[in-house]
Amino acid sequence: MVIRVPTGIKGFDELVGGGFIPSSAVMIGGKAGTGKTLFCAQFLYTGALYYREPGIYVTLEERVEDIRQDIKDTFGWSLDELENRRLLFWLPLRIRRVWHPTEKREVLSMGFYQITQKIIEAIDNVRAKRIVIDPLSAVEMMYEDKYMVRSELVTLLDALKERGVVTLFVAEIPETESGLSRSEFLEFIADAVIKLDFLYLAKEYQRTITIKKMRRSKHSTLIHPFLIGPNGIEVLKV
Repeated sequence: MVIRVPTGIKGFDELVGGGFIPSSAVMIGGKAGTGKTLFCAQFLYTGALYYREPGIYVTLEERVEDIRQDIKDTFGWSLDELENRRLLFWLPLRIRRVWHPTEKREVLSMGFYQITQKIIEAIDNVRAKRIVIDPLSAVEMMYEDKYMVRSELVTLLDALKERGVVTLFVAEIPETESGLSRSEFLEFIADAVIKLDFLYLAKEYQRTITIKKMRRSKHSTLIHPFLIGPNGIEVLKV
């Protein structure tokens, strides 16, 4: 019997055989407003609160203050206690373009090697078991060579797996595209692919979740509506 890592998201684990596979990399894909950040936040929150598994939220674009406020406004959860108990950590690694006075041109404020080292160092320091990287697709902007992007991301995810961490990485889907991510290779390097969406069901638009892929698991292939409420995300039966 395969050991599972419960997500704490009501109605979801039963769709995937009890939770995520240990040491797996899970892609959470979706367009703006579909609940990607809240899904990932609930995964870390419940892991820390109920299973005492330290978690790290790595944000490559949004401010930590904005994410914390969204969680509080939506779920009513105060994260201070978990942070004080060293069960929940934030790692802001926002990538910017800055002016390099010597080279006299704009350069990235941080290279991918630096990002990888900071993530690994944080995991080792707190012995994290769960990590969110939001959005991993921000790394794509750092390279023109798609092969180089894939190589760097595989190296990072391999390092996380070696440490026994379950990684949720957010992949943004532009409004004008119908795929699961900006780059198709993200779907291939992931052990599981979860798609969040807005679909027209029962004469109204609803948020939905679909498990597109999960290695070594029997999982639902149906489109499941889900609700975002004061007690967290709840996936509904169909």
